[in-house]
This record gives sequence, structure tokens and C-alpha cells, in this order.
Amino acid sequence: MNKKFKGLYIGLSLLVCFLLIITGCSSNKSVDNSNTNGTSKESGEKVLKIALNADATRLDPHFNSTASDLTVTQPIFNGLVRFKPGTVSGSEIEGDLAESWESNPEGTIWTFKLREGVHWHNGYGEFTSEDVKWTFERILDPTVGSRFHSELAVIEKVEAPDKYTAVIYLKQPDAAFLQRILMDGSAGAIVKKEAIEEAGEKSMTQPIGTGPFMMEEYKQGQGITLKKNPEYFRGEPKIDKIEYITMSDRNAVDVALEKGEIQMAVGETDQLWLQQAKGKQNWEVEFVDQEVYWGLFLNTTIKPLDDSKVRKAIAHAIDVEKYAKEVYGGGETGHTAGGPIGSSLFGAADLGIYEYDPELSKKLLAEAGYPDGLTLPKQFLSSRPNYVQMMTFIQEELRKVKIEMPLEKVDVATYGANIRQNLNGLVLYGRATKPHAAFALDDHYYGPSIVGKKTGKLNFSHYDKSDALIEQAAKEIDEKKAESLYQQIQQEIYDEYVVVPMTETKNVLVRNKNVDLGYQIKGTLNYFYTINENTDIK
Repeated sequence: MNKKFKGLYIGLSLLVCFLLIITGCSSNKSVDNSNTNGTSKESGEKVLKIALNADATRLDPHFNSTASDLTVTQPIFNGLVRFKPGTVSGSEIEGDLAESWESNPEGTIWTFKLREGVHWHNGYGEFTSEDVKWTFERILDPTVGSRFHSELAVIEKVEAPDKYTAVIYLKQPDAAFLQRILMDGSAGAIVKKEAIEEAGEKSMTQPIGTGPFMMEEYKQGQGITLKKNPEYFRGEPKIDKIEYITMSDRNAVDVALEKGEIQMAVGETDQLWLQQAKGKQNWEVEFVDQEVYWGLFLNTTIKPLDDSKVRKAIAHAIDVEKYAKEVYGGGETGHTAGGPIGSSLFGAADLGIYEYDPELSKKLLAEAGYPDGLTLPKQFLSSRPNYVQMMTFIQEELRKVKIEMPLEKVDVATYGANIRQNLNGLVLYGRATKPHAAFALDDHYYGPSIVGKKTGKLNFSHYDKSDALIEQAAKEIDEKKAESLYQQIQQEIYDEYVVVPMTETKNVLVRNKNVDLGYQIKGTLNYFYTINENTDIK
């Protein structure tokens, strides 16, 4: 090959590579069959295209484990009750499949009057109280292995005295009971026995619900298409389809948003990204509750983290205030954490972050037998930008006190799987919970929720020393007494150094301005916009 053609070949190669990078074709599905207003060029249908940062693989709502799972299942299923669309307030719970409800004076028997004429997707018949009964019995069956088992363990039994009445009996009073059975967060999603049994092993990707949208196509590694449910009990949806497209690359997502190839995505808390995003004329950038609590959870069952002095050394080596100031600036999108759980939850204790004191860290390490520092086992790191940003900051902070923490970056789904298999000693995790301390404590600090167990959820630290108090607080209906118990529990957790409180951040969401949500958004529990029958593309 002569020099002239060799130079031309190299130039063309570089050009092709550059085009692949900016369009995200190397790892993301490209969308080119719609107008920028979301109308399909071929059919004229209104198609809402949404970017997912990872595959949604568990669409049986009782096994949801990722934000992508929650995002996709939200418009497919209903619960007995739900948060009013756009809110995450315990005072704004409204009927969903239940038209009304009441409890006995003791708060142990709850009677729900159900909507009549609600139908399951794909011809599975009318929704009845038997579906409610089977749903909760399924979750409560320990052999099923639903991660919501412990969350609903307060339920003693469910009865269906007639077609449109469901009665739930509790083992003891529970002030947070209605929040436990919300559709938001999936614990209260009502499912159809026959549909799940007929799907068998495919039930994770063949969901059948009663919601405004139903499954049309599932393509692993690429995306999911939902079509409208014309028989939805609240009315026929205004958009015809939802396409969820797996797009893990931030640049590819932003380019697709700018070109109108997608209309919705999760944003970033990074100040540089926000500055650029706010300059986009056709983007609506929104900061919504529930705030995401970020903690560095320390696995107390493995060396050297089984030594409290090592855990304390790690905690005091991280300058969390510096991180919050550098990343969140004036606090528009985030601030330092208030303790072991989110500061906005009912029952939260104002304990704050651990004091930054690197000299104390070095002293503690020496006392633990590591005067020259130590090297931790390799830790996996999620490829999500906010995880990379926070964990690499932590890595550098630890290095200053002679703690080396090797990191290996993996995709979002792999990270989620690895931390649930105890492959990380230090687990960075961000999560929003229902607005009550009971849920955060149950998820992260309750024995049955330890990862690896059948009932495991998000207890990465393997902490179980406050189980009795957590159970006691859950059945306390006197708010002042409950708050006192919850604060005692958080102090115990704080003193054990099983989590390093980092920050609390708003959900940053971005949508094209031609998308009308159909409601005013203040918050979401599913990390994403609620898509319902009123959502439209103008």
C-alpha cells in the first residue's frame, strides 16, 4: 500500500470510529424510525422512547431488583393503593385497584373494596379479590424467594369473602402498612396466578398486569416495547407505545435526546453535565424527590472489615463535605447525608456524617495491626458515572492514609449481581426508599435482608444487631414512641461503623419538552417518571 492510499485508509478508519462513538452504535440501539415529536414515520403512532442505563431482566414485580426493572414494570401493574402521580408523600396515598378501605380500631384488620370491571392483559379475565389473596400469599411464601417477603411479614393472612372485597389481617398494628402495599416500589403490585404459572420460567420477561400498558416485545440486551391497553380502567392511554432502549453510554444518550430519537432519560448530578443540559432548548431537566441516599456499606463478615478499627479508619479518612461541595456546588442536586438513612424519612435521626480525621485513621490502622497501611481486595465498580465519580474519590481519600483499594469497572447489571453475591467488601449503593424509616432499616440493616439469603435485599454490611428493636418499632403506632425507637436504632448502627454515610441526592430526570407527563412531578419512588394513561407527546 503506497503512502497516499495508506493515509486515506487511516483517515477513513478514524472517521468511521468517530461516527460510531458519537452515535453510540457500538453498544446502544439506534432509533431512526420516528419524527422528532415521537410520531412513528411508518404507522403514525405516538411512540414514547425511553433510555434505560441497563437491561430490565426481572419484570415479575415481586423480583424487581434494579431501577430498570422498576421503570418498565411501573406502567404494567397496579396495586391496591398508590402514591398520587408525581408525589412520594405518605399523606398523598390514593386508591388504585381498591376504591376504598377501612381498618378496625386496633389497626390489625384492613378491608378493601375493589374496583369492578378491571381486566387483566391478554384475556386473563377480570381482576378479583382472589388475585389479591394469591398475590400476598405468594410473596409471604418463603420458598418463592421474593425480596419483599420481610417487608410484608406483618401480614398474617388474606381473605376474599366476595369477588370485590379483600380483607388483610395483620399480626400486629403497623403504622406504615399502607406504604408497605403501595404499587410504588413493587411490593404491592398485584399479579395473576394463571399468567405466572403458564409462563413458567419465562415469567420474568412475560409480565401480565392490569396497567395502562402491556408487553409487546422483549429483546434481551436491546430493549422492550410496551403497547397501550385500550381497556385500561382509567381510560385509554394517549400514547400508543413505549419503547425502552438499553443505552449505557452517557454521550450516546445525550446525542439521542438532542436528535429527538429518545424523549426521556435519567440525568446526572454532575455540575458540568447539568450546566450543559440546562442550555439545551428542547430539554426539561427536573430535580425530584424521593432523595437517593448514598452510603458506603462495609461487609463486617470479611477481613479486614470485621475489625471495627479498620471500619472506623475508613470512615474517618473520607472528606465527605469536600466531595459534596465539589460535586453538588450550592446543593441544588445534593448534600451530605444525615446519618445511616435518608434525612427526609419519618423517624430519621440527625446524626450526620463521620468527622474527617485522617490522622485518627492512621492511628486506628496502627492499633489494628497495619502501621504501614493495607491493601484491600479488589472491589467492583459500577460504570454509572455517579458511581465512578464517588468511588474514585473514596479511593483517593483512602490512599492518603495508606489504604489501597483496587477497582475494576463493570457494567451496571454485573455490578448489581456482584454486590448481591458478596463479591465486594465495600459496597457503594444509592437508593430511594418509601418515606418512612421502617423501609430503609428493613432493607439495609435487618438480619433477614442480608444479601445471599433467600429473603435477602440490600443488607450488604450483614448487620443484624438491631433486629429486635426494628421489629418493635415497626408495630409501634404511637408516632413519638416510634420516632424514639427509630433514633435509638440509628445510633446503634452509627456506633458500629457498618456504613459510611455519604450524600443524599435528588433524582435528576430529563425529558423532551414535547412530552406532557399528565401531572405535576414533585417526586417518584421508581427513579423515573411515572408513565400513565395521561402521558402524551405533543
